[in-house]
Amino acid sequence: MKRRRIALGIHLGHDRGVAIVRDGLLVGQLAQERIDRRKHSPSPEIPYQALDKLLRYLDLKPSDIGAVGFSYTNVRVEDAAKQFTDELRDHYKVRRWPIYPARHHDCHALATFYTSGFTETLILVADGAGDIVGQRLEAETLYRASVGEIRPIAQRLQHFGLTRTDRRNAFNYDYMHEVDRVKQISIGRKYEQITYLLGFSHGESGKTMGLASYGKSLFDFADIDVHDFNFSLTFADLLNDIAKLQQKSGLPFYRFVRERRADLAATVQLLAERHIVTLLRNINPIGKQRFLCLAGGLFLNCLLNHRILEQTRFERIHIFPAAGDDGQAVGAALHAYQEEFGAPCSSSETLPYLGIAYDKSTIRKALCDFDVRHSYLPHAELAERTASYLAAGATVGLFRGRSEVGPRALCHRSILADPRRKSMRDHLNRRVKYRESFRPFGPVVTEEDQFRFFELKQESPFMLLAANVRPEYHRRLAAITHVDGTARPQAVSRKKDAFVHALLRAFERRTGYPVLLNTSFNLNDEPIVETPRDALSTFLRSRLDVLVLENALIVKPTSPEPSNQ
Repeated sequence: MKRRRIALGIHLGHDRGVAIVRDGLLVGQLAQERIDRRKHSPSPEIPYQALDKLLRYLDLKPSDIGAVGFSYTNVRVEDAAKQFTDELRDHYKVRRWPIYPARHHDCHALATFYTSGFTETLILVADGAGDIVGQRLEAETLYRASVGEIRPIAQRLQHFGLTRTDRRNAFNYDYMHEVDRVKQISIGRKYEQITYLLGFSHGESGKTMGLASYGKSLFDFADIDVHDFNFSLTFADLLNDIAKLQQKSGLPFYRFVRERRADLAATVQLLAERHIVTLLRNINPIGKQRFLCLAGGLFLNCLLNHRILEQTRFERIHIFPAAGDDGQAVGAALHAYQEEFGAPCSSSETLPYLGIAYDKSTIRKALCDFDVRHSYLPHAELAERTASYLAAGATVGLFRGRSEVGPRALCHRSILADPRRKSMRDHLNRRVKYRESFRPFGPVVTEEDQFRFFELKQESPFMLLAANVRPEYHRRLAAITHVDGTARPQAVSRKKDAFVHALLRAFERRTGYPVLLNTSFNLNDEPIVETPRDALSTFLRSRLDVLVLENALIVKPTSPEPSNQ
């Protein structure tokens, strides 16, 4: 019997996950955190829960898998291959799985290139840290890519840091030993340093990005002009200048940080932008390379991504929606497929809905178990009714179809609201999601209207570009316009998501705007909801008004009356 051309990818460590490539095309991805409900799900163990669930959904058996790729962070994956192989084969009682260890930055590069649709491009990978190379760690890597070949052409390495990056001696200059001060550090980890300094935790660099818009950089960084990958950035850089400013201020350090918190966030944002933008300018000075793919956690930074489009010669960029380590499993699957079967397809067609959809019986059982009143409506009527509630000021949890890949909710596991109401921003932050008041909200807009409302340099399907809201809409779309006048839109086509597109048009008929506020369907410090039970639990524990659960409509008695406009 002919062996099926199916490759499995597994990522271990924080942001564990699994992915499947079938006949050269990425067809599934699932993060373990969505199943075990632990943010980032950090563990060295194989994420069997996510793996079994994804295999069942795709109607695959372990024996169908033709090759397996795996990745980790800060290890020599080649050395770990035997132990990983023994465990996986023993667990599934499969003897002949070819196992391909994949290097961390290579996985990022594979994931972004083979989901871009480009046939050739440059790829820049930048994250906190990758795998071990000699006596150092991957920091930033540049690749040249074409279908069937991805080749590293330049790389910068960093030193091993401190074992606990949340300790003061990792981000506070006065606590840092002189041996550590001179060590090289990645741009991504420098951003993390300041994130910790501001009092945030692992995985919360997005909070630093949101806060940055409220401040002004303490330095202009006009002297930063990075020409190649030999630039120096040390553990002490920026921290020593912050320490000098604090001493000059006469304030105790903790008070200085508290009072200048937004300015410190703006400072590291500008520092990262200057390093990346000048590097890319000098790599492609006359625009010979038209396309650029980006991957690694640093490129979840929407402000940085759009700055690249504005200030370099690249015509188009592609960022894989799971740019962080939750996208590693995708790269690992692509690596295994390429090694075993040949070149995968370069296509963005399956993005971004690569997770699980739930059938009617699962929905009915969840509704019965939670004992909530509900009604089933056909698509067209459901879109109209939901738009009426939104126009009246209701907040709506939306749960439909396969879950999204990556950390940004893209209207299959989203909370939606009226973008015109400035008060909606505070209501959602304080009374629904229970999070910091400075956190921004993104909009979802019809694909054909995205350039009407936002000064985008290209299409924005995955909420990864922060562009200026056109000035005439700042007050009209106040809830999604950040303090700096930007927003990070998701543009939805009728082809990609007919229901959400119809909902936007229904809202436009009532308000004049085919735009909604869109944020992730979760409460503070929880993963995005994955199952119908997750959605119902979150709905009932929050002050959301309405829940759309596939075609079931659940309305709380306290919900605003629907608008009949």
